[in-house]
Amino acid sequence: MSIIKAVEMEDKFHIGRQIKSVFEQKEMSVSEFARQIHCERTNVYTIFNRSSIDVELLVRISKVLEHNFLEDVINEFGLETTFRPQLHLHIDLNESSSRDADHLLHVLSKMIEENKTVKS
Repeated sequence: MSIIKAVEMEDKFHIGRQIKSVFEQKEMSVSEFARQIHCERTNVYTIFNRSSIDVELLVRISKVLEHNFLEDVINEFGLETTFRPQLHLHIDLNESSSRDADHLLHVLSKMIEENKTVKS
């Protein structure tokens, strides 16, 4: 692999590294974090290595770490200017549920699909 290719891959947004970075700022053990997001301790390390993640899990992680990772994703991919005017959702990390995560995933998927159609 070329050095340029390695740098490009390193610069690409990686949700697992983002989660790990925020997690490391908290005073929480991996075991406690795993318990709060309802997974095994070993799965936490798998999450840190993921470049993509299930929305429902991301919402649970956002609640536990008190950080809106969904907002990070929207900002990272420049979706705030493309989709923000159409997206009239407020995500309250203390009160969102699985249904809210499913709804958000549906809305974002629809908007991404519409954006693909417009660019084609």
